[in-house]
Amino acid sequence: MEEFVFLPDRNSNPASSFQTLTTAMSGAARLSVAPRADSPAATGFSGATLELAERSVAEATEAATEEAPLIEMIDFVQSTGAVLLRSSDIPKSDQIEGGSLVPVYHYRPAIADVRVGRSKLKLHSGPAATDFLKVNLRFSDDNTPVVGAVANLRRVGEEELNAVSDANGVVTFALRVPQVQNVRLIVEAGFAGHWGYIEDGATLVNGGTIQIKRIDLSTTPDALRHLIATGGPSDGAGVRVAVVDSGVGPHPALPNVVGDADTSIGHGSHVAGIIGGHGQDGLGGVAPGVEILSYRVFDDPQTGVARNFEIHRAIEQAIIDECLIVNLSLKSEIPFAPAHDDPVISRALEDAADAGVLCVAAAGNDFRRFVAFPARHPDAVAVAALGWQPGLPPNALDNWTVSNDRSNIDRDVYFATFSNEGVDNTQINLAGPGSGIISTVPGDTFAPMSGTSMACPAIVGVIARLVSANPAILTMPGDRARTDAMRALIRSSLQDAGFDAVKQGDGTLA
Repeated sequence: MEEFVFLPDRNSNPASSFQTLTTAMSGAARLSVAPRADSPAATGFSGATLELAERSVAEATEAATEEAPLIEMIDFVQSTGAVLLRSSDIPKSDQIEGGSLVPVYHYRPAIADVRVGRSKLKLHSGPAATDFLKVNLRFSDDNTPVVGAVANLRRVGEEELNAVSDANGVVTFALRVPQVQNVRLIVEAGFAGHWGYIEDGATLVNGGTIQIKRIDLSTTPDALRHLIATGGPSDGAGVRVAVVDSGVGPHPALPNVVGDADTSIGHGSHVAGIIGGHGQDGLGGVAPGVEILSYRVFDDPQTGVARNFEIHRAIEQAIIDECLIVNLSLKSEIPFAPAHDDPVISRALEDAADAGVLCVAAAGNDFRRFVAFPARHPDAVAVAALGWQPGLPPNALDNWTVSNDRSNIDRDVYFATFSNEGVDNTQINLAGPGSGIISTVPGDTFAPMSGTSMACPAIVGVIARLVSANPAILTMPGDRARTDAMRALIRSSLQDAGFDAVKQGDGTLA
Protein backbone atom coordinates (compact mmCIF):
# COMPACT_ATOMS: atom_id res chain seq x y z
CA MET A 1 0.00 0.00 0.00
CA GLU A 2 1.30 3.43 -0.93
CA GLU A 3 0.31 6.79 0.51
CA PHE A 4 -0.16 10.15 -1.14
CA VAL A 5 -1.75 13.52 -0.36
CA PHE A 6 -4.54 15.24 -2.21
CA LEU A 7 -3.68 18.95 -2.15
CA PRO A 8 -6.60 21.10 -3.31
CA ASP A 9 -6.08 24.18 -5.44
CA ARG A 10 -5.41 27.39 -3.58
CA ASN A 11 -8.44 29.43 -2.53
CA SER A 12 -10.76 26.44 -2.85
CA ASN A 13 -13.16 25.60 -0.04
CA PRO A 14 -11.36 23.04 2.18
CA ALA A 15 -14.61 21.20 2.84
CA SER A 16 -15.02 20.61 -0.90
CA SER A 17 -11.96 18.31 -1.04
CA PHE A 18 -14.08 15.17 -0.57
CA GLN A 19 -16.44 16.14 -3.34
CA THR A 20 -13.51 17.02 -5.61
CA LEU A 21 -11.95 13.62 -4.96
CA THR A 22 -15.13 11.65 -5.40
CA THR A 23 -15.94 13.47 -8.63
CA ALA A 24 -12.44 12.86 -10.01
CA MET A 25 -12.41 9.21 -8.96
CA SER A 26 -16.00 8.40 -9.89
CA GLY A 27 -16.04 5.10 -11.70
CA ALA A 28 -12.25 4.82 -11.63
CA ALA A 29 -11.78 3.94 -7.96
CA ARG A 30 -13.64 2.86 -4.85
CA LEU A 31 -13.24 5.37 -2.02
CA SER A 32 -13.52 4.57 1.68
CA VAL A 33 -12.96 6.46 4.93
CA ALA A 34 -10.46 5.01 7.39
CA PRO A 35 -9.74 7.36 10.33
CA ARG A 36 -6.32 6.82 11.92
CA ALA A 37 -7.49 6.69 15.52
CA ASP A 38 -4.43 4.62 16.46
CA SER A 39 -2.01 7.54 16.21
CA PRO A 40 -2.01 10.53 18.59
CA ALA A 41 -0.27 12.57 15.89
CA ALA A 42 -3.21 12.18 13.50
CA THR A 43 -6.60 13.56 14.44
CA GLY A 44 -8.44 11.56 11.79
CA PHE A 45 -11.93 12.68 10.86
CA SER A 46 -14.28 14.24 13.35
CA GLY A 47 -17.99 14.86 13.58
CA ALA A 48 -19.42 16.76 10.64
CA THR A 49 -16.24 16.20 8.60
CA LEU A 50 -16.59 12.43 8.89
CA GLU A 51 -20.24 12.65 7.90
CA LEU A 52 -19.40 14.79 4.88
CA ALA A 53 -16.62 12.43 3.79
CA GLU A 54 -18.79 9.33 4.11
CA ARG A 55 -21.63 10.96 2.19
CA SER A 56 -19.26 11.89 -0.64
CA VAL A 57 -17.82 8.38 -0.66
CA ALA A 58 -21.27 6.81 -0.85
CA GLU A 59 -22.03 8.87 -3.94
CA ALA A 60 -18.79 7.90 -5.64
CA THR A 61 -18.89 4.17 -4.97
CA GLU A 62 -22.20 3.78 -6.74
CA ALA A 63 -20.41 4.24 -10.08
CA ALA A 64 -17.40 2.02 -9.23
CA THR A 65 -17.06 -1.67 -9.97
CA GLU A 66 -15.66 -4.26 -7.58
CA GLU A 67 -12.55 -4.44 -9.76
CA ALA A 68 -11.81 -0.72 -9.36
CA PRO A 69 -8.85 0.03 -7.06
CA LEU A 70 -9.64 0.92 -3.45
CA ILE A 71 -8.45 4.31 -2.18
CA GLU A 72 -8.76 4.98 1.55
CA MET A 73 -9.05 8.49 2.95
CA ILE A 74 -7.20 8.22 6.25
CA ASP A 75 -6.80 11.80 7.48
CA PHE A 76 -7.79 15.38 6.73
CA VAL A 77 -6.55 18.93 7.48
CA GLN A 78 -9.62 21.07 7.99
CA SER A 79 -7.90 24.41 7.40
CA THR A 80 -6.49 23.53 3.97
CA GLY A 81 -8.50 20.56 2.75
CA ALA A 82 -5.42 18.32 2.37
CA VAL A 83 -6.41 14.64 2.49
CA LEU A 84 -4.08 11.74 3.30
CA LEU A 85 -4.82 8.79 1.01
CA ARG A 86 -3.71 5.18 0.88
CA SER A 87 -3.99 2.80 -2.06
CA SER A 88 -2.35 -0.17 -3.73
CA ASP A 89 -2.97 1.43 -7.12
CA ILE A 90 -1.98 5.10 -7.27
CA PRO A 91 -3.69 7.06 -10.07
CA LYS A 92 -1.56 7.49 -13.18
CA SER A 93 -1.76 11.31 -13.22
CA ASP A 94 -0.82 13.62 -10.38
CA GLN A 95 -3.15 16.31 -11.63
CA ILE A 96 -6.89 16.12 -11.18
CA GLU A 97 -9.42 18.87 -11.63
CA GLY A 98 -9.44 20.95 -8.48
CA GLY A 99 -6.10 19.83 -7.04
CA SER A 100 -3.09 17.54 -7.27
CA LEU A 101 -1.91 14.21 -5.88
CA VAL A 102 1.48 14.42 -4.15
CA PRO A 103 3.52 11.42 -2.91
CA VAL A 104 4.00 11.07 0.81
CA TYR A 105 7.60 12.10 1.49
CA HIS A 106 9.22 11.35 4.83
CA TYR A 107 11.30 13.60 7.07
CA ARG A 108 13.70 13.03 9.94
CA PRO A 109 15.00 15.17 12.79
CA ALA A 110 18.08 17.04 11.54
CA ILE A 111 20.39 15.69 14.23
CA ALA A 112 23.93 14.65 13.28
CA ASP A 113 24.90 11.18 14.47
CA VAL A 114 28.26 9.43 14.43
CA ARG A 115 26.63 6.07 15.13
CA VAL A 116 26.42 3.45 12.39
CA GLY A 117 23.80 1.27 14.02
CA ARG A 118 23.48 -1.60 16.45
CA SER A 119 25.26 -4.83 15.57
CA LYS A 120 23.94 -7.95 17.26
CA LEU A 121 26.28 -9.28 19.93
CA LYS A 122 27.94 -12.59 19.11
CA LEU A 123 29.73 -14.17 22.03
CA HIS A 124 32.25 -16.25 20.13
CA SER A 125 35.40 -14.25 19.34
CA GLY A 126 38.59 -15.71 20.78
CA PRO A 127 39.53 -18.83 22.77
CA ALA A 128 37.03 -19.96 25.41
CA ALA A 129 39.69 -19.92 28.13
CA THR A 130 40.13 -16.16 27.79
CA ASP A 131 37.77 -13.75 29.54
CA PHE A 132 35.59 -11.39 27.59
CA LEU A 133 37.05 -7.90 27.21
CA LYS A 134 35.72 -5.71 30.02
CA VAL A 135 36.10 -1.93 30.31
CA ASN A 136 35.12 0.19 33.30
CA LEU A 137 33.31 3.47 32.63
CA ARG A 138 33.69 6.03 35.43
CA PHE A 139 32.73 9.68 35.90
CA SER A 140 35.93 11.70 35.96
CA ASP A 141 34.92 13.94 38.88
CA ASP A 142 34.05 11.35 41.54
CA ASN A 143 34.90 7.95 39.98
CA THR A 144 31.31 6.70 40.29
CA PRO A 145 30.15 4.21 37.62
CA VAL A 146 28.52 5.36 34.41
CA VAL A 147 25.47 3.12 34.21
CA GLY A 148 23.47 2.24 31.11
CA ALA A 149 25.83 3.82 28.59
CA VAL A 150 25.94 2.38 25.07
CA ALA A 151 29.55 1.66 24.04
CA ASN A 152 30.70 0.88 20.53
CA LEU A 153 33.99 -0.74 19.53
CA ARG A 154 35.02 -0.76 15.89
CA ARG A 155 37.96 -1.28 13.61
CA VAL A 156 37.95 -0.32 9.93
CA GLY A 157 36.83 -3.23 7.78
CA GLU A 158 35.78 -5.38 10.72
CA GLU A 159 32.53 -5.98 12.57
CA GLU A 160 31.69 -3.46 15.24
CA LEU A 161 30.64 -4.55 18.71
CA ASN A 162 28.16 -2.87 21.02
CA ALA A 163 27.49 -3.30 24.72
CA VAL A 164 25.78 -1.47 27.57
CA SER A 165 27.47 -0.67 30.87
CA ASP A 166 25.97 -2.54 33.84
CA ALA A 167 25.15 -1.31 37.35
CA ASN A 168 28.87 -1.21 38.15
CA GLY A 169 29.72 0.75 35.00
CA VAL A 170 31.32 -2.32 33.37
CA VAL A 171 31.05 -2.83 29.61
CA THR A 172 31.57 -6.39 28.40
CA PHE A 173 32.46 -6.72 24.72
CA ALA A 174 31.95 -10.00 22.86
CA LEU A 175 35.66 -10.46 22.37
CA ARG A 176 37.82 -12.99 24.24
CA VAL A 177 41.14 -11.15 24.21
CA PRO A 178 43.32 -9.56 26.93
CA GLN A 179 43.49 -6.30 24.94
CA VAL A 180 42.73 -4.67 21.59
CA GLN A 181 44.77 -2.04 19.77
CA ASN A 182 44.09 0.65 17.19
CA VAL A 183 40.30 0.71 17.60
CA ARG A 184 37.72 3.47 17.74
CA LEU A 185 35.83 3.55 21.03
CA ILE A 186 32.58 5.47 21.24
CA VAL A 187 30.46 5.92 24.35
CA GLU A 188 27.21 7.60 23.48
CA ALA A 189 26.16 10.53 25.61
CA GLY A 190 22.60 9.30 26.07
CA PHE A 191 20.46 11.04 28.70
CA ALA A 192 22.71 10.27 31.69
CA GLY A 193 24.18 13.74 32.14
CA HIS A 194 27.61 13.16 30.58
CA TRP A 195 29.48 14.14 27.40
CA GLY A 196 30.07 10.63 26.10
CA TYR A 197 33.47 9.62 24.78
CA ILE A 198 35.32 9.11 21.53
CA GLU A 199 38.91 7.93 20.94
CA ASP A 200 40.52 6.84 17.69
CA GLY A 201 43.52 4.52 17.69
CA ALA A 202 42.72 3.43 21.23
CA THR A 203 44.29 0.53 23.11
CA LEU A 204 41.86 -1.16 25.49
CA VAL A 205 43.16 -3.50 28.18
CA ASN A 206 40.86 -5.97 29.90
CA GLY A 207 39.83 -4.37 33.20
CA GLY A 208 40.96 -0.90 32.18
CA THR A 209 39.07 2.30 32.96
CA ILE A 210 37.73 5.09 30.76
CA GLN A 211 37.03 8.44 32.42
CA ILE A 212 33.79 10.12 31.21
CA LYS A 213 33.25 13.87 31.69
CA ARG A 214 30.10 14.88 33.54
CA ILE A 215 28.14 17.84 32.12
CA ASP A 216 29.03 21.04 33.99
CA LEU A 217 28.73 24.43 32.31
CA SER A 218 29.31 26.46 35.47
CA THR A 219 32.96 27.08 34.55
CA THR A 220 33.20 26.56 30.76
CA PRO A 221 30.20 27.15 28.48
CA ASP A 222 29.31 25.06 25.48
CA ALA A 223 29.20 26.53 21.96
CA LEU A 224 25.64 27.81 22.43
CA ARG A 225 26.35 29.86 25.56
CA HIS A 226 29.70 31.08 24.23
CA LEU A 227 28.30 32.35 20.93
CA ILE A 228 24.91 33.48 22.22
CA ALA A 229 24.41 34.88 25.71
CA THR A 230 21.88 33.00 27.86
CA GLY A 231 18.62 34.92 27.97
CA GLY A 232 17.05 36.60 30.96
CA PRO A 233 13.58 35.68 32.29
CA SER A 234 11.78 38.22 30.09
CA ASP A 235 13.78 37.68 26.90
CA GLY A 236 11.31 36.59 24.23
CA ALA A 237 8.25 37.67 26.22
CA GLY A 238 5.16 38.10 24.07
CA VAL A 239 6.47 35.75 21.36
CA ARG A 240 4.85 32.38 20.72
CA VAL A 241 7.13 29.80 19.09
CA ALA A 242 6.00 26.54 17.48
CA VAL A 243 8.27 23.51 17.82
CA VAL A 244 7.31 20.98 15.14
CA ASP A 245 9.16 17.91 16.32
CA SER A 246 8.98 14.80 18.52
CA GLY A 247 7.05 16.55 21.28
CA VAL A 248 8.46 18.45 24.25
CA GLY A 249 8.92 17.53 27.91
CA PRO A 250 7.63 17.45 30.49
CA HIS A 251 10.80 18.83 32.07
CA PRO A 252 11.25 21.11 35.11
CA ALA A 253 13.32 23.53 33.01
CA LEU A 254 10.51 23.85 30.46
CA PRO A 255 7.57 25.40 32.36
CA ASN A 256 6.75 27.59 29.34
CA VAL A 257 5.71 24.73 27.05
CA VAL A 258 2.19 23.61 26.17
CA GLY A 259 1.09 20.96 23.71
CA ASP A 260 2.30 17.49 22.78
CA ALA A 261 4.69 15.69 25.12
CA ASP A 262 7.95 14.08 23.99
CA THR A 263 7.69 10.50 22.75
CA SER A 264 11.03 9.73 24.51
CA ILE A 265 13.44 10.21 21.59
CA GLY A 266 14.34 13.53 23.22
CA HIS A 267 14.90 15.60 20.10
CA GLY A 268 11.97 17.99 20.54
CA SER A 269 12.76 18.54 24.22
CA HIS A 270 16.36 19.37 23.34
CA VAL A 271 15.24 21.86 20.69
CA ALA A 272 12.78 23.55 23.07
CA GLY A 273 15.40 23.88 25.80
CA ILE A 274 17.73 25.68 23.40
CA ILE A 275 15.00 28.15 22.47
CA GLY A 276 13.59 28.90 25.89
CA GLY A 277 14.80 26.57 28.65
CA HIS A 278 14.87 27.82 32.26
CA GLY A 279 17.93 25.81 33.30
CA GLN A 280 20.28 27.03 36.01
CA ASP A 281 24.10 27.06 36.29
CA GLY A 282 24.68 28.00 32.68
CA LEU A 283 22.05 25.64 31.29
CA GLY A 284 19.41 28.22 30.37
CA GLY A 285 18.08 28.76 26.87
CA VAL A 286 18.29 31.78 24.58
CA ALA A 287 14.83 33.26 25.21
CA PRO A 288 13.26 31.91 28.43
CA GLY A 289 10.39 34.40 28.18
CA VAL A 290 8.86 32.81 25.07
CA GLU A 291 5.77 30.63 25.05
CA ILE A 292 6.49 27.35 23.26
CA LEU A 293 3.75 25.35 21.55
CA SER A 294 4.70 21.74 20.87
CA TYR A 295 3.38 19.89 17.82
CA ARG A 296 4.46 16.25 17.70
CA VAL A 297 4.99 14.93 14.17
CA PHE A 298 7.73 12.36 14.86
CA ASP A 299 5.26 10.10 16.57
CA ASP A 300 6.89 6.74 15.97
CA PRO A 301 10.19 6.20 17.85
CA GLN A 302 10.71 2.98 15.88
CA THR A 303 10.92 4.59 12.44
CA GLY A 304 11.87 8.10 13.54
CA VAL A 305 10.15 9.62 10.53
CA ALA A 306 7.20 11.91 9.85
CA ARG A 307 5.08 12.33 6.75
CA ASN A 308 4.91 15.60 4.88
CA PHE A 309 1.19 15.48 5.69
CA GLU A 310 1.74 15.70 9.47
CA ILE A 311 4.27 18.51 9.07
CA HIS A 312 1.86 20.40 6.80
CA ARG A 313 -0.87 20.07 9.40
CA ALA A 314 1.38 21.17 12.26
CA ILE A 315 2.51 24.34 10.47
CA GLU A 316 -1.06 25.17 9.52
CA GLN A 317 -2.15 24.66 13.13
CA ALA A 318 0.68 26.89 14.34
CA ILE A 319 -0.74 29.63 12.12
CA ILE A 320 -4.19 29.15 13.65
CA ASP A 321 -2.64 29.19 17.13
CA GLU A 322 -1.05 32.59 16.39
CA CYS A 323 2.58 31.52 16.63
CA LEU A 324 5.06 34.11 15.35
CA ILE A 325 7.95 31.74 14.65
CA VAL A 326 8.00 28.06 13.65
CA ASN A 327 11.07 25.93 14.39
CA LEU A 328 11.63 23.15 11.84
CA SER A 329 14.62 21.09 13.00
CA LEU A 330 13.92 18.49 10.35
CA LYS A 331 14.87 17.56 6.80
CA SER A 332 13.80 15.32 3.96
CA GLU A 333 14.73 11.70 4.65
CA ILE A 334 16.32 11.37 1.21
CA PRO A 335 18.45 14.31 -0.01
CA PHE A 336 16.74 14.38 -3.43
CA ALA A 337 18.00 16.84 -6.04
CA PRO A 338 18.74 20.47 -5.09
CA ALA A 339 15.65 21.62 -6.98
CA HIS A 340 13.29 19.08 -5.38
CA ASP A 341 10.09 20.58 -4.03
CA ASP A 342 7.47 19.03 -1.77
CA PRO A 343 4.24 20.89 -2.60
CA VAL A 344 2.55 19.71 0.61
CA ILE A 345 5.08 21.42 2.89
CA SER A 346 5.66 24.29 0.46
CA ARG A 347 1.96 25.17 0.70
CA ALA A 348 2.23 25.35 4.48
CA LEU A 349 5.41 27.47 4.37
CA GLU A 350 3.76 29.90 1.96
CA ASP A 351 0.62 30.03 4.09
CA ALA A 352 2.77 30.79 7.13
CA ALA A 353 4.62 33.64 5.41
CA ASP A 354 1.31 35.05 4.17
CA ALA A 355 0.01 34.95 7.76
CA GLY A 356 3.02 36.80 9.23
CA VAL A 357 4.70 33.66 10.60
CA LEU A 358 8.44 33.14 10.12
CA CYS A 359 9.60 29.56 9.52
CA VAL A 360 13.21 28.75 10.44
CA ALA A 361 14.62 25.41 9.29
CA ALA A 362 17.72 23.24 9.72
CA ALA A 363 19.97 23.20 6.64
CA GLY A 364 20.67 19.48 7.08
CA ASN A 365 23.59 17.26 8.07
CA ASP A 366 24.74 15.70 4.82
CA PHE A 367 28.41 16.67 5.19
CA ARG A 368 28.65 19.74 2.92
CA ARG A 369 25.86 18.80 0.52
CA PHE A 370 23.34 21.34 -0.70
CA VAL A 371 20.76 22.79 1.67
CA ALA A 372 18.05 20.24 2.48
CA PHE A 373 14.33 20.70 2.03
CA PRO A 374 12.40 22.46 3.56
CA ALA A 375 15.22 24.82 4.61
CA ARG A 376 15.94 25.75 1.00
CA HIS A 377 12.36 26.93 0.37
CA PRO A 378 12.27 30.72 -0.28
CA ASP A 379 9.88 31.23 2.66
CA ALA A 380 12.16 29.44 5.13
CA VAL A 381 15.28 30.72 6.89
CA ALA A 382 18.02 28.10 6.38
CA VAL A 383 20.45 27.66 9.29
CA ALA A 384 23.90 25.99 9.15
CA ALA A 385 25.89 24.79 12.18
CA LEU A 386 28.98 26.16 13.94
CA GLY A 387 30.97 24.87 16.88
CA TRP A 388 33.38 26.24 19.50
CA GLN A 389 36.20 23.83 20.26
CA PRO A 390 37.05 24.97 23.84
CA GLY A 391 33.45 24.13 24.78
CA LEU A 392 34.10 20.43 24.13
CA PRO A 393 35.96 18.49 26.84
CA PRO A 394 38.82 16.28 25.61
CA ASN A 395 37.47 13.00 24.21
CA ALA A 396 33.83 14.22 24.44
CA LEU A 397 31.83 12.38 21.79
CA ASP A 398 30.96 15.56 19.90
CA ASN A 399 34.62 16.19 19.11
CA TRP A 400 33.90 14.26 15.91
CA THR A 401 32.11 17.41 14.67
CA VAL A 402 35.28 19.53 14.79
CA SER A 403 36.61 20.60 11.38
CA ASN A 404 39.51 22.63 10.04
CA ASP A 405 37.12 25.17 8.51
CA ARG A 406 37.84 27.96 10.99
CA SER A 407 36.41 31.43 11.46
CA ASN A 408 38.74 34.24 10.36
CA ILE A 409 37.53 36.17 13.43
CA ASP A 410 37.92 33.52 16.12
CA ARG A 411 40.01 30.45 15.21
CA ASP A 412 38.32 28.42 17.96
CA VAL A 413 35.03 28.66 16.07
CA TYR A 414 34.60 26.05 13.34
CA PHE A 415 32.07 25.13 10.70
CA ALA A 416 30.74 21.73 11.76
CA THR A 417 31.89 18.68 9.81
CA PHE A 418 28.33 17.55 9.19
CA SER A 419 26.67 20.81 8.20
CA ASN A 420 25.27 21.40 4.74
CA GLU A 421 26.31 24.42 2.71
CA GLY A 422 24.81 26.80 0.18
CA VAL A 423 25.98 24.93 -2.92
CA ASP A 424 24.25 23.73 -6.12
CA ASN A 425 22.07 26.84 -6.33
CA THR A 426 20.86 26.54 -2.74
CA GLN A 427 21.45 29.14 -0.05
CA ILE A 428 22.31 29.30 3.63
CA ASN A 429 20.70 32.29 5.33
CA LEU A 430 22.31 32.19 8.77
CA ALA A 431 24.71 30.09 10.85
CA GLY A 432 24.33 29.29 14.53
CA PRO A 433 25.89 27.11 17.25
CA GLY A 434 25.06 23.46 16.60
CA SER A 435 27.98 21.29 17.79
CA GLY A 436 28.02 19.78 21.27
CA ILE A 437 25.00 21.74 22.51
CA ILE A 438 23.71 20.95 26.00
CA SER A 439 19.95 21.09 26.49
CA THR A 440 16.94 19.47 28.10
CA VAL A 441 16.09 15.80 27.50
CA PRO A 442 13.59 13.32 29.01
CA GLY A 443 14.32 12.15 32.52
CA ASP A 444 14.59 15.70 33.90
CA THR A 445 18.19 15.92 32.81
CA PHE A 446 20.46 17.51 30.18
CA ALA A 447 22.50 16.03 27.35
CA PRO A 448 24.64 17.11 24.40
CA MET A 449 23.44 16.82 20.81
CA SER A 450 24.89 18.06 17.54
CA GLY A 451 23.22 19.00 14.30
CA THR A 452 21.70 21.80 12.32
CA SER A 453 18.73 20.71 14.47
CA MET A 454 20.48 22.55 17.32
CA ALA A 455 21.66 25.56 15.31
CA CYS A 456 18.11 26.18 14.11
CA PRO A 457 16.54 26.75 17.58
CA ALA A 458 19.56 28.78 18.68
CA ILE A 459 18.77 31.24 15.89
CA VAL A 460 15.04 31.02 16.62
CA GLY A 461 15.73 32.04 20.21
CA VAL A 462 17.66 35.13 19.13
CA ILE A 463 14.93 36.10 16.64
CA ALA A 464 12.36 35.74 19.43
CA ARG A 465 14.45 38.08 21.62
CA LEU A 466 14.70 40.63 18.82
CA VAL A 467 10.98 40.53 18.04
CA SER A 468 10.07 40.73 21.72
CA ALA A 469 12.10 43.93 21.99
CA ASN A 470 10.25 45.44 19.01
CA PRO A 471 6.61 45.88 20.06
CA ALA A 472 5.76 47.45 16.70
CA ILE A 473 6.22 44.04 15.10
CA LEU A 474 4.26 42.28 17.83
CA THR A 475 1.25 44.48 17.13
CA MET A 476 1.34 44.17 13.34
CA PRO A 477 -1.49 42.33 11.57
CA GLY A 478 -0.80 38.73 10.65
CA ASP A 479 0.21 39.11 7.02
CA ARG A 480 3.31 38.94 4.83
CA ALA A 481 4.28 42.47 5.83
CA ARG A 482 4.92 41.17 9.34
CA THR A 483 7.05 38.33 7.99
CA ASP A 484 9.03 40.85 5.93
CA ALA A 485 9.44 43.04 9.03
CA MET A 486 10.95 40.13 10.97
CA ARG A 487 13.34 39.42 8.10
CA ALA A 488 14.32 43.11 8.03
CA LEU A 489 14.93 42.99 11.79
CA ILE A 490 17.24 40.00 11.26
CA ARG A 491 19.18 41.85 8.55
CA SER A 492 19.65 44.86 10.83
CA SER A 493 21.03 42.62 13.61
CA LEU A 494 23.49 40.49 11.63
CA GLN A 495 27.01 39.76 12.74
CA ASP A 496 29.86 38.29 10.72
CA ALA A 497 30.77 34.81 11.95
CA GLY A 498 33.99 34.82 9.94
CA PHE A 499 33.04 32.43 7.12
CA ASP A 500 32.14 32.89 3.48
CA ALA A 501 28.54 33.15 2.31
CA VAL A 502 28.45 29.49 1.25
CA LYS A 503 28.77 28.53 4.91
CA GLN A 504 27.31 31.38 6.95
CA GLY A 505 24.96 33.00 4.44
CA ASP A 506 24.38 36.55 5.63
CA GLY A 507 26.08 35.89 8.97
CA THR A 508 24.89 34.99 12.44
CA LEU A 509 22.82 36.41 15.33
CA ALA A 510 23.91 36.73 18.91
